[in-house]
Amino acid sequence: MAIRPAAIIFVNNDLTDNVRDMLVRQLHIDEVIDGYVFDDRVTADPNYPQSIKANDLRLMVVRSFRELENRTLADVVIFVAHGLAAIEENKFGPRAQTYPVVDLT
Repeated sequence: MAIRPAAIIFVNNDLTDNVRDMLVRQLHIDEVIDGYVFDDRVTADPNYPQSIKANDLRLMVVRSFRELENRTLADVVIFVAHGLAAIEENKFGPRAQTYPVVDLT
């Protein structure tokens, strides 16, 4: 397993720019897109999630948690609020954990 495995990470869409930028730095995100762009890419190429992983990329998808389309394609789902990150889903480790945003790696 790579030190920084490729991943598709979903986060809620009501983040401040500062928090979003912090997550990008800390989680080594290669690209940030919204849920509509992600859905369009998956529709155009059903193998898009596999391409992300084959190219060892980290993609952060910013979308409302009310939208469940393609959520099963996420490796990690994080809800961020009030300086805390609640891990809703995690294919790499434990879920249902909450961490201070500043401690995420």
